[in-house]
Amino acid sequence: MKKNLFLLAGAVTMLFALNSCKTETDVLDLDKTLKFSKLTVEEQKQSIEQNGIALVDKMDGMQDTKAMIAMEAFITNANGSQEFVKPFSQLRANLLKNDGKALETFNQQMRVVAVSGDENWGIWTWNFMTKDFDFTAGTKNTLTYLFPATENATTNTGELKMIYVESSVVAPDTDPVMYMPSSISVVMKVSGVEAMKADFAGTYNADATPTSITQTLAIDKYNWSFKFTNNAKDATASYGFKYDNEVLFNFELGAAGTLTADALQASEGPQDVFTSGAVNLQVMNIAILGGFKDFKSFADEMDAIDGQKDSDKTRAEKQVVAINKYLKMYGYFVKENQKFADVEFYVVEKTETYQNWVWNPTTQDYDIVNVSETYYDFQPRLVLSDGSKQDMEDFMSTGFEDLITKLESYQ
Repeated sequence: MKKNLFLLAGAVTMLFALNSCKTETDVLDLDKTLKFSKLTVEEQKQSIEQNGIALVDKMDGMQDTKAMIAMEAFITNANGSQEFVKPFSQLRANLLKNDGKALETFNQQMRVVAVSGDENWGIWTWNFMTKDFDFTAGTKNTLTYLFPATENATTNTGELKMIYVESSVVAPDTDPVMYMPSSISVVMKVSGVEAMKADFAGTYNADATPTSITQTLAIDKYNWSFKFTNNAKDATASYGFKYDNEVLFNFELGAAGTLTADALQASEGPQDVFTSGAVNLQVMNIAILGGFKDFKSFADEMDAIDGQKDSDKTRAEKQVVAINKYLKMYGYFVKENQKFADVEFYVVEKTETYQNWVWNPTTQDYDIVNVSETYYDFQPRLVLSDGSKQDMEDFMSTGFEDLITKLESYQ
């Protein structure tokens, strides 16, 4: 588990990097006005810290589920000799570190397995005598593995089954011709009981750009989902991770504009494609919402500033004014529907020191000289309920000791 999952600085950086996303009809409502929480700043910090600790506690149980134990046994016994092993090895590792791309990576790897050759389709049965899989040819696009689901099992108590269905849309740049996947289904059973289920479904334009993608994964009470839609005017994407019905992590983004492949290729800047955008990042009861209602005006103003003959400091100061003018961003408690901080950007002076080689005519050799360069950048800070302003790092430097200890102990 990475610490920056819980760090507001990381969350805000992500939001700003993805600022070009917002649909005009989705739930990312930039017009919504929230009141500040009545908790003191220290009480807010305590609430945020407990939120992070609760998430780690929930994550702790995942590695003890039947599916994760079975995956480990499958990976160990197969010893990487089968193409089917790699996706599950990577999936298990990614889930344990809460990698947001776990589903995407898994389905990409499963697609590679599916198109690697007809010789894979059939039933692979673990042979305890040879310590390898025996193969029986079967139905095309159906692959089944029978294996011991625990380290000391003496019979094949585990079953992994994949069914792959192609669409009629040709995958770009493939020779021989391949087709985009319409659906991928992977089910794991342990002693006849379903322990894991993963599904993928996709539809595409003729040029293979997706119009809708849905990916789901369920392991015991843990469930993940990814959804993407694009109708050429609005695009939305969401990634969710829940334990039962409790949201552990949720990430939503959207974009409005002219979102066609031709428009993207012809654009000279993002303002030619996007008109508005927003992102919402939630970790249990803590969330940050940020976005632009008028992205074109923002981008045009930033371009105009870049074109002016200002000093680096003046240019950075003008850019910060533009960012704070167009960007709406705040952190809030989800259940209470109350803010704990607004977010604004400010200019910081930074110094970078590096070494340079300078020719010395006296010694007829090069001297190593330390060179310092000062430049101006902008970064986010919190405007708290008491009116105080704190840099992200300063805000996180105190009041989160128990959370840091919990994270450091998490394996």
